[in-house]
Amino acid sequence: MIARALLVLFALVLTACGQTSAPALESDPASPGSELPLAADLLANEPLAGAWESVGDGATTGVRFTPANYPDTLTIGCNSGTRRAFINWTVSDPTENGDMRVYTAADTVAFGATATNDSAHILGVDVDGADPRLVVLKTQQERFAVQALGQAIVVPWDARIAAVLNECVS
Repeated sequence: MIARALLVLFALVLTACGQTSAPALESDPASPGSELPLAADLLANEPLAGAWESVGDGATTGVRFTPANYPDTLTIGCNSGTRRAFINWTVSDPTENGDMRVYTAADTVAFGATATNDSAHILGVDVDGADPRLVVLKTQQERFAVQALGQAIVVPWDARIAAVLNECVS
């Protein structure tokens, strides 16, 4: 019942953000009972309008996507000193840790994510820069989706994502 309410809320949020609602979401066969959306369902939506910009301060570099009419940002980057890659998504009041899933047309991968509510509400992933799951973000594609804590966004892919993630393994 709660999952269905979250799916309805997800559809309403996408409509309000100018994204068309996806067809009824089916359960992910790899996760019985968890009612995760399938990649095709999420990726059927148009990416949020917005822009990627380069960010960083020396050893830590990244790219941040800021949507035009959506409050959250998505930052993907690398700390070249530690060779750690990160994905930080500002979400509405993340109160718990959980999985962050990245959906592409080719694959879906899950990362353990940590919630922080210090100066900003962030759900963050921190992994070794050579983590093989990161290849889904390095591959040229039209769009990808990020899903966690009952929220999801679809964003356009940018070549700078691959560039900053490759800094973690060179």
